[in-house]
Amino acid sequence: MKSKKAFMLGAAMAATCFASTFALAEQYPSQAPGKLSVEAVRHAVDSALKAGGKVEAAAMSAALKQKLKAAKTAKPKVRTGKAAAANGAAQDKVIGELKKPSQEQLQSAAIAAFTPLFPTLDINTLYTITGVETGAEIAYHFNLPKNSRIQVQLLNQSVGTDMSLTLFHDDGQGNLTPLGTADAAGNADEYLDGVLPAGDYYWYMVANTASNSQFSFGVAVDSNIDAFEPNDTAQAAFALPDALNQVTGNLDSVNDVDYFDFTSLRGQGVGMFLGDDEEGNRNQWIFERFDGNNWVVIQPDNTSTYPNLTPGYTVKVRVRANPAVTLNPQAHYKLTLGSAPRLNQSNVNGDNVVRIPSSIMQLATQAARSLSWSTQWSDSTGEPLRGVTPVLRVDKQFVDAGYRWVDYEATTGVTGAASGSVNLGTCSGDLHVVYPDSSSGQTYNWDTWFNMGGWRIELKEFPGVGVGGNITQYVSLGHICSQRIVP
Repeated sequence: MKSKKAFMLGAAMAATCFASTFALAEQYPSQAPGKLSVEAVRHAVDSALKAGGKVEAAAMSAALKQKLKAAKTAKPKVRTGKAAAANGAAQDKVIGELKKPSQEQLQSAAIAAFTPLFPTLDINTLYTITGVETGAEIAYHFNLPKNSRIQVQLLNQSVGTDMSLTLFHDDGQGNLTPLGTADAAGNADEYLDGVLPAGDYYWYMVANTASNSQFSFGVAVDSNIDAFEPNDTAQAAFALPDALNQVTGNLDSVNDVDYFDFTSLRGQGVGMFLGDDEEGNRNQWIFERFDGNNWVVIQPDNTSTYPNLTPGYTVKVRVRANPAVTLNPQAHYKLTLGSAPRLNQSNVNGDNVVRIPSSIMQLATQAARSLSWSTQWSDSTGEPLRGVTPVLRVDKQFVDAGYRWVDYEATTGVTGAASGSVNLGTCSGDLHVVYPDSSSGQTYNWDTWFNMGGWRIELKEFPGVGVGGNITQYVSLGHICSQRIVP
């Protein structure tokens, strides 16, 4: 931290090259239904459902039976993936304590109303059916209003009963897609676990063996998930696009793990960082990168970068719960992953003033009423970084040991450039100097009142980058309040 009126600074800081970020607040994963797993690890949805009473096994038409059977024999597409080998050594870097807010929030998709093929039942409710005989086919509909982690349950089968459970998705036009089947031997409980998008679904239950039997069924739903689910395994990792991305996510249970991939298409350097939602929640999560053989922890307040990669190499990271801390599913992490940036150019210039000489005071930038600023960013191969958010931070008067930054943002365009201007306003200076100046060709004595401040350049989406660092934290600024010629 600086001391009050510690007027010590060289000229502008050299930029530290690491990372910036292209915000993905409006980018959503595909809304196609995923494949459910049988007897998967049970997450926060594994809880007692409220009692829903008994329902009748309504008769099903032959046409609907055939429709379900035909859909069940279809082979849904399943995404697969393979981890790449390690490529180069990652470089981790401790960052300072300067932070800035980012308030992007991902919103859930709305579900359009439609007429289901079967009667509708509530979610998070356990229903009971009695009088079931061998060969019975029973189907009901439920709606997910939001993307959710679910657990479909078929429980408490009578002795001698053997039921199977299949979940179907309806695209809203009566087209069915099977998402998974649970068919444990005998009367063992049946479970289907997974993450599904908002939409309409059907329980389809078949009595392999039954005689005046009874069982219960329902679906437990947890909608407190982020928009990048399901990404709970390395194979199901969410692939981020060719940019420097920042995404907001959460862990809905201590068993949840979020995986993300980024492919270095041109062999550009790749950077990564995990922050929180400015609520002091960072210690709830463990952030790791895959080095080709092992998962390596990236410590809190550390950035990490792969400076040199083979074109096409995929960097894999994951976020998991810290077992030493009580998880708050409502807390959100901020993950940055993508092309590590290079700051190619930066300028901060003041308006027309008669400069205070460096022999009197080191003031790298001097301005009376306004500042103009610009930056230009690319990745390590020279490809411009579009959509990143440089921030000029200005404290126009140091009054004590604390900074009072005012932030001015801009967004880079197709060339990776961004610029802006700052209105400093008027002031009454605390500091006073008189000095000769002959820049006009004739020497005059200038009586100047001014304040001492500073500025730095950061990237909104990633800490520790730009102009000004942890050691020399700012470029000095002289805010000129008044100037006059005196004898």
